[in-house]
Amino acid sequence: MKNIKILYLLLVFISAFSFGQQRGCTKHLAISAKMNFDESLKNNSFVIYLKGGIVSVITNEDRKFEKSYAVKYRDFGCVMPEDPTYYENYNRYVFNYLKEKYGSDCMNLINKNAFGLNN
Repeated sequence: MKNIKILYLLLVFISAFSFGQQRGCTKHLAISAKMNFDESLKNNSFVIYLKGGIVSVITNEDRKFEKSYAVKYRDFGCVMPEDPTYYENYNRYVFNYLKEKYGSDCMNLINKNAFGLNN
């Protein structure tokens, strides 16, 4: 019985370090967002990440925006990322790019569910 208790405690202790999910370092997420944005810039292929829900938050107006400004919306649906920092950072790079290329008026047309839009 004593061996079973020791084994149980050992398994609980090990699992605390083995199976836990860890949030990414904000600095690394910011660097990753910048690197991915630079790749998007090189390929002229941009994404705006959206906070979604059970029903898609992408509207017909958003589809027109995608065509007009050469971006794609990505709706996460009801499965939100644990740490949205990467998506907020990436979207901010896209927002700045759109403002530089098309002027600040285009910001009023972006789907209001975009990560980082109101921050």
